Amino acid sequence: MLLLLFFIALILSWVITYQIRRWAIKKRLLDMPNQRSYHTKITPLGGGLAIVSCWYACIAVLHFIEPEMMPKDLAFALIPGILLVFLGIKDDAIQLSPWLRLFIQAMTVGVSMYLLGGLPKIDFGLFVIDNPIITNGLAFVTFLWFINLFNFYDGIDGNLGTESISICLLSLIFISPNALIFLIPCVGGFLKLNWQKAKIFMGDAGSTFLGFNFAVFGIYFQNQHNVSIVLWVIICMVAIFDTSYTVVRRIFYKENILTPHKNQMFHRLVSSGFSHQQVVLIQQSLNIFVALGTWYAYQNPSMILYVLIGILIIFGLYSFWVEKRFPWKHNNQPISFLSNLGSSPEEAGSRHGI
Repeated sequence: MLLLLFFIALILSWVITYQIRRWAIKKRLLDMPNQRSYHTKITPLGGGLAIVSCWYACIAVLHFIEPEMMPKDLAFALIPGILLVFLGIKDDAIQLSPWLRLFIQAMTVGVSMYLLGGLPKIDFGLFVIDNPIITNGLAFVTFLWFINLFNFYDGIDGNLGTESISICLLSLIFISPNALIFLIPCVGGFLKLNWQKAKIFMGDAGSTFLGFNFAVFGIYFQNQHNVSIVLWVIICMVAIFDTSYTVVRRIFYKENILTPHKNQMFHRLVSSGFSHQQVVLIQQSLNIFVALGTWYAYQNPSMILYVLIGILIIFGLYSFWVEKRFPWKHNNQPISFLSNLGSSPEEAGSRHGI
C-alpha cells in the first residue's frame, strides 16, 4: 500500500506540475529574465503548488493508513504551512513587503512550534542546553531561517528539488521508514520539469514551504525520537552553509541581503563555466560527507559537536575552492574575502566602493 502511494504521488506531482505550467502561462504568472537571472527565456512560476498539493494528500492518507508514521501532532504541526503557500503565491504575483512576509512567517512558526511542544533541549553531545527560554528562542530563530534559506537556495535549475530529496533520504539514518520518504515523489514529479533547462520554477510558495517542513520534522524527530536537532542541522548543511555563508558575506560588504544577487556559491560555479546540472551534482557530492558524519554521530552521540566542526571545515574548504574559481563580485568588481580580513570595514569599503 505504501509503495502504491509513493508511485501515485510521483505521477500526480508530474501531472499537476504540467497543468500548473499551462495555468501560469495563461495567467501570466511568469519569471522575466533580467541581469540577475541565469535563464534567458520567460519561465512560468508556481510549480511548488504541485509539491504542496501532493504532500498534503500524502499526509492525509498516511494519517489514516499509517498513524504511527504520521501521528496527529505532526500532521497538525504541518498544516500552518498552508499560510506560507498563499503568502508565496501572492509574493510571486506582486512583491510584498519583507516585513509583512516576516510577520506571517513568524506567526506560522509560532503556531507550529506550539503544536510540536516547543524544543525542550539542544544536545551537542558533550553538553546539553536545556533552558527552555534559550532553546525555544534559538529554535524560533532557526525555524524562521530555515524558511528563508531554502527560498534563497532556489536559484538554479534543479538545485532545491535535488537537495530536498537528499535530505529526505538522509533522514532514513534516524528513522526508517518515516513520513519524509513520501515528500520525495512530491518533489520528484516537479523536478522532472524543473531540471535544466527548466520548463517551470518552484516559486516562493514551494521553496519556503519546503524549508518550513524540514524545520517541523527536525523538531519532531528530537521531541519524539530523541534525534538531536544538531544532527538535523548537519543533514541540511548543504543548503544551510551556502546560504548562511553568502548572507554573512553580504553583511560584511554592507550589501542589502534582501536584494537579488549572483553571489551564492552555486551562482558563482555556474558563472565559472559549469552547467546547472554539474553544479547540482557538485553540491550533492558534499552530502557524502554529510551522510557519513551524521551516521557516525548518530551512533556515537558524544561525537556530535566534533562531527559538526569537521563538516564545517570540509564546507569551508569547499567555499575556498569556489572563491579561487570565481571570486565574489561586489559592485561588478571581483573581491576576495581573505584580502579584506586584515582591513578595517572603512578601508575595505573605500577600496570596493561601499
